[in-house]
Amino acid sequence: MANKESESKKQEANIDHNCIFSKENVNTGRQPEFDYYKTLNIFLMTLSHVVENFSKGYFNKVMDFLSIIFGAAGFMLLMGIGMKYSRHHDPKNYISRGIVLLTIGQYVNLIRNALPNLIAWWITGRKNFISRAMLVLQADVLTFSGIAFLFLALMKKIKLSDICILIISIIMNIVGFLLYKIMKSPNNFLLRQFLGYFILTKSEAFFPLFSYFIFVAFGYWLGGIYLKISNKENFYKLILIICFPTSIIYHYFRSHYNFSKFPKYTTNEEYILLPGPDAIASIMTNLITLAILYKIDMILKGKTPDFITHAAQNLNQYYILGDVFIRSTNTFLKATKGEEYPYKMKFKPLFTFMILIFCKILIDMNNKYIHFTITTLKNPIRNIFFSLIWIMTIISVIYIYPKVEIYATLWNDYLD
Repeated sequence: MANKESESKKQEANIDHNCIFSKENVNTGRQPEFDYYKTLNIFLMTLSHVVENFSKGYFNKVMDFLSIIFGAAGFMLLMGIGMKYSRHHDPKNYISRGIVLLTIGQYVNLIRNALPNLIAWWITGRKNFISRAMLVLQADVLTFSGIAFLFLALMKKIKLSDICILIISIIMNIVGFLLYKIMKSPNNFLLRQFLGYFILTKSEAFFPLFSYFIFVAFGYWLGGIYLKISNKENFYKLILIICFPTSIIYHYFRSHYNFSKFPKYTTNEEYILLPGPDAIASIMTNLITLAILYKIDMILKGKTPDFITHAAQNLNQYYILGDVFIRSTNTFLKATKGEEYPYKMKFKPLFTFMILIFCKILIDMNNKYIHFTITTLKNPIRNIFFSLIWIMTIISVIYIYPKVEIYATLWNDYLD
């Protein structure tokens, strides 16, 4: 009898050991694979911006492919997971964070687009610079993140479940694709730019809400599941078994065969739209990446290198500093050396590492001596600073808009 009880306990222990999920939240706290992926995202984003601003040719095609299978989707998926792991889930907090991200995004637009191009236009008188200054209304990942937080606040306010939010995001992705197919882009630039924050138009907005919210929603839903993972090893084995062959097969056929209803692979339209199947394939690729990074963390026995932790904790700072430096340098070289000069740069990966090291030095100096972050500003200084950013944006648009003849966007290669 004692032997049977002992055997029964062993079987129960085996069942618990092999079970992937728990009924309770057991997988809380820091997840090292997320930190690794944030660091990878920083490197890929910086490299992508270096290639975009300092290269033309084969290397751009390689980065186009990497952007399709990884791209900002990984950043947004992690953002969704981070929302679920955050201690602050109420709509009011999401609204506050959304406004902060929108304002920071606009602050970045002022110092990377409006100011450098206006200075270049005043010095050279070349009209392409005043056209590029209108990129003060550009919508990129920070703008998208702000809008996504506000939209999720609405979803939370009406008490929708995680799965309902995910279903709505899938419907939005389909609707965004259909609208692109049937709707003509408005002629008015300002209207076209505003709509571009939500759907694909011939404007300067890389991540329309309707196309990309699916990644935030999936991350948010996955975060709820992730909290209940009791056996990561088995979880990621299952991910690799399902996603790895499926992803490879899909990307192979998508890259080798044209599907008449979908935009061509690795084009601007495809990157911005990421219609249904492409979005799912991108999600699978990101899950595979997380699985590989988890394996790396296991090999290192959970001893996360300091630079990984540093990068993960300062993700937005790396993105902002790197992008401002890259775009400002591009504008400066075009103004002083000619339009084609920046694209003659060699050793782009090395230049990327140099930029990241430069960013780390600035971040460390700020953390040690200055302690300035926009997000932690206290009122009334914060309200004054935020108001100035939006006032300067309005002034910039009023000054620049009447002077522009052709608007510089990715659709005309920024008038290069």
